[in-house]
Amino acid sequence: MKRLMEIKSAMKKRRPSFKRQEFNKRIRLSRSSWRKPRGVDSKMREQWGGYRAIVKIGYGTPRKLRGRLSNGLIEVKVSTVKELNSLTKDQIAVIPRNMGNRRRLELLKEALKSKILVSNFRNIESKIKEIESNFEARKKRRQELKKAKVQRLKSSKKPLKSDKKKEEKKEEKKEEKKEKNNIAEESSKVKTEKEEKPEKEEKIMTKEKAEPKKVSVKKEVTPKKETKAKPKSKSTTKKTVKKETKK
Repeated sequence: MKRLMEIKSAMKKRRPSFKRQEFNKRIRLSRSSWRKPRGVDSKMREQWGGYRAIVKIGYGTPRKLRGRLSNGLIEVKVSTVKELNSLTKDQIAVIPRNMGNRRRLELLKEALKSKILVSNFRNIESKIKEIESNFEARKKRRQELKKAKVQRLKSSKKPLKSDKKKEEKKEEKKEEKKEKNNIAEESSKVKTEKEEKPEKEEKIMTKEKAEPKKVSVKKEVTPKKETKAKPKSKSTTKKTVKKETKK
């Protein structure tokens, strides 16, 4: 591997910078990357003397060293602690730039602890301090904003949304407790009734055994005398009234 690295460094020194055809005549061509010349009469394509070199396979690095850094390590993108700890000796970690500072801080601390190299963060300790200081400043700023908001609401004499939410939650909890207590009381009543029933039955049975049975004596029923209805006396008042009216 060391011999290949020496060859690579020597080839790099002799390798020319590949520029596009007529890059010195047009500015827009100087800004663009390499393009192979395809003109019919292109002297650069035909490789005439005095013209710039074309990309060829002979300028490439040895196949075993392709994709490796100058120190011979292979870059591997890491996004979790598990991936960081699973790296081999030939690999080096790369933390993506679109990752948040909170996860980045975890990875950097783990790399510092287990002595793992990170290619895009040479000085890990200074980066950790920078991220932590940013977190503290952000926390202070949020607290100040919160205090200012509370003071503003107090001056306007309007109830805070947080207080309303707390009161609503307390009321909900109270209602839940009441419901639970009612359910518990009902269940306890049912249990006590079930327990009392067999006790009452036992008491009744014991009383029946202790007390002798009373003999019921049938009383002789005397038949009632039938009373004849007296005939009603005919009223003479109506007849006398009729006679008087005729006269």
